[in-house]
Amino acid sequence: MQQAPAVEKAQQAEPMAVLEPRRLAINFLFLSGGEFAAKLLTFTTFSYLARVLGPWPYGMLEFTLALTVFFTLPVDMGLGAYGAREIARNPRNAARLLHEITGLRLLLALFSMVALGGFILSLHRSAELKLLLTLYGLSLLGGPFLLQWFFQAHDRMHWVGLASIVRQAVFACLVFLFCHKPTDVVRIGMVECASVAAVGAFCLYITRHKMHFTWAWPELHLRQLLGHLKEALPIGLTELAWAFMWYFCTVLLGFIFADVTLGWFGASHRVLMALHTFVWLYFFNLLPSISRCVALPHERLLDLMDRSVRFAAWVGLFAAGILTVAAPLVLTIMYGPAFRGAWRSFSVLVWMLPVAILSGHHRYILVAYNQQKRLLYCTAASAVAAVMLSFLLVPPYKGQGAALALLIANIINFILVYISVRQLVVRVPVGPQLVAPLLALVAAALFYLALLNWNYWVAMAAASAIYTLGLARSDGRQLLSFLQAILRKPAVKAETA
Repeated sequence: MQQAPAVEKAQQAEPMAVLEPRRLAINFLFLSGGEFAAKLLTFTTFSYLARVLGPWPYGMLEFTLALTVFFTLPVDMGLGAYGAREIARNPRNAARLLHEITGLRLLLALFSMVALGGFILSLHRSAELKLLLTLYGLSLLGGPFLLQWFFQAHDRMHWVGLASIVRQAVFACLVFLFCHKPTDVVRIGMVECASVAAVGAFCLYITRHKMHFTWAWPELHLRQLLGHLKEALPIGLTELAWAFMWYFCTVLLGFIFADVTLGWFGASHRVLMALHTFVWLYFFNLLPSISRCVALPHERLLDLMDRSVRFAAWVGLFAAGILTVAAPLVLTIMYGPAFRGAWRSFSVLVWMLPVAILSGHHRYILVAYNQQKRLLYCTAASAVAAVMLSFLLVPPYKGQGAALALLIANIINFILVYISVRQLVVRVPVGPQLVAPLLALVAAALFYLALLNWNYWVAMAAASAIYTLGLARSDGRQLLSFLQAILRKPAVKAETA
């Protein structure tokens, strides 16, 4: 296959700088801006749906979304992260990987649709729920053409952010146009199909006309596809195990309880997953730089991780603390008074944020250093723990039990991946970076409790001020230096082997 000159030039591009603070910051701003806009649309849309549908029909929608995750992830099967990693290491393979990975994902989408169809036929639920699941199943055909992984591999994070905006904007517009009463819940499946088709067309357009690669038609050479699948399978199985850890509780609640419990937990879980998107974005942006550290001395990786873990600890703990005390207010504002009762499960779920952002450093190090199998074992063990804890805690404690099962499973995952990185790569500490944020959090909590009986808002403001003061006194100088490095033009060039 002959390549266009622009394609050949793209393939011959030199590897980018390994640790370039300014580039990382700009990319993260693009990602954050795009995802913030997309999540704002999502919040608005699902807040509207929750108010229109009510807790029980809304719970049916969340059950559908949670269940289809287990059929959506096999369409990717880790190929996105694998492709981004391989292209970041060797840009010359970009065009070939684009076609081969698209073809493989298309085959996986067909298999996943067949599996979902069999599940729907065996499901003893209402015809309305089955139709909604079927429509979401049709949207799997668009999955292979969602090429954000290809943009990620080339550090084109602005296209990643725009793709998120396109998908959620189409979804939001169609929901507001066509969904106005509880019986319109099935229409949401049609809206999902339309939004996936729109973002797929957007990704194909950008790849062809902006990045100057040929159209991403599927290539189905069995030997090459099996090779890619073998390499990506540990990542994909890890993502599937991750889904069991994060979504099995929602599915179990849907099978056990036919009341507002599922709607309440689904609303809380949706807020958490929206916030967790920024955790994912952070490491989505960081993965190419971690991958480029593989051929360099461990000091480069440790330097990157020290700054990143320190930043993550301060942000994650602050977010969890604020959301805990503001849980009833947040849920009432977002979903209406009917969902205020979800605050108990939400106040537990938010503590998964600091755990996930800290453990993410070690999880993505394992990916970058070709330790996918160990990551799979760690995540599978955590998923088993989540499932067992769900069966133990969900029946007696409902949504709170589900939230506690998720939190404990994520802590187990953190411990396992930390030990794995220490054994297989290098010791990446997190303890020293946690001391100051934890002390600041305790001090802020004491001020909050002391002032709460006087005035809620004053207590919140005082606690936030104390925490910010602790940040300024302990790590303020280092963070200021990092910000100055971001503003300066980078002088570090790429290091090639």
